Amino acid sequence: MKTLRFIGVLAVMLSVLVACNNQTSSIGLGLAEQLGTDYTDTVTVTAYSFLEDTLSTTNTTANLIGEVHDPVFGDCRASTYAQFNLTGSSVNFGTNPVVDSIVLTLQLASYYGDTNSRVGLRVYQLTEPLSGTYNSASTVNYDPTPLNYALTGYAIQPTTSVVVDTGNYSPHLRIRLSNAFGQYLLNNQHHMTSNAAFKSFFHGLCISAVSHTGPVGYILLTSMNSSLSGITLYYHNEGGNTIKYTFPCPTDCKRFNHYDHNYNASSNADFIQEVLQGNQAIGTSKLFLQATGGVKTRITFPYLKDAFKSLNNRVVINRAELVITDISPDEAYYIHPSNLTLQGIKADSSLAYLPDDEYYTAASYFGGTYDAAKHEYRFRITRYVQELIQGTGDLTNTVNLVVRGSSVRANRLIFGGTGLDNDKRLRLEIAYTTY
Repeated sequence: MKTLRFIGVLAVMLSVLVACNNQTSSIGLGLAEQLGTDYTDTVTVTAYSFLEDTLSTTNTTANLIGEVHDPVFGDCRASTYAQFNLTGSSVNFGTNPVVDSIVLTLQLASYYGDTNSRVGLRVYQLTEPLSGTYNSASTVNYDPTPLNYALTGYAIQPTTSVVVDTGNYSPHLRIRLSNAFGQYLLNNQHHMTSNAAFKSFFHGLCISAVSHTGPVGYILLTSMNSSLSGITLYYHNEGGNTIKYTFPCPTDCKRFNHYDHNYNASSNADFIQEVLQGNQAIGTSKLFLQATGGVKTRITFPYLKDAFKSLNNRVVINRAELVITDISPDEAYYIHPSNLTLQGIKADSSLAYLPDDEYYTAASYFGGTYDAAKHEYRFRITRYVQELIQGTGDLTNTVNLVVRGSSVRANRLIFGGTGLDNDKRLRLEIAYTTY
């Protein structure tokens, strides 16, 4: 083990004198940080990337819609299933209501991919109700005939406000639906005496993608609960006035995301061998992560306890950091995740928080945020490492690395493997004190 002695005897004596003069209940608190004298970044780390299990996507903070082609990760298609409510407790469209137009609006929260692409978005009417919980592989039956007014590709302007009537609104997508669907709603107001009655009659929509132009495409992150999102029906009745009625999707409406991945569309040999064919040796040079229930990486510290065995557990871990370095070559459209996170694994294979996780500490302590200057992510896992060495915790020496918020993100990452001979390798840096 390579060590670095970095605090001299004089510094140690000075630190002790300062501590002695501080007559409070916190005497000695943080002293190991001050007296840490050894460092290693050569503890053995093994890792490999593999396909993610399904993710819970019921009533997530964002709903994803669209299609992206990635030369490394293949194709990803995102669909949203959603219920809608009435505006108010009951509906009265008046006498002989006639549709003028009907529009599905989706407020844009963010996007992933190429805004110059056009994506063939399609809207379908569900033929069964939404109930229970759903994950990224769940589907619900729908009528295969699209409700779109025109079968076209849709361009997006995610930073441009939209003028509607005489108002100026935040960026959102407007998909005109068929007049026949609008008239269908107008003719069934007797099913709109309450939200429960309406949802029993109209189960909701599936919004998906069927194609895209250009090499990339896009996936939209939409805010379905926003007041800008919903189905807006424009009509007139015997009164002669044009009237507008909106069916919103508030928080009490069930919705979920569904993701389809076609990894056979990948042209990257390393990805195919490691992730699809299970060749874990590729993990020494290159590793992969993908949100949308895509790919995660399993990291193991197989000899960590043995590395400190000769010290008879007489060691204090001052700081332990797991370092992940971005080596993705194509950031223009395939943008790296802003945050990653770690999942602890128990002996029974169940997942748990690490003792350093922000659930117990704070995000500023735990880390996992992308450092644009260094192109890296760092996790502080000091307590976890200390427990592994002492054998006091209930977690194994293996963790999963995933995209934070994977159920509502579309980003992906290619990062350095464990066997690289430069500063881009996946590594564990440990500063420690022996006594």
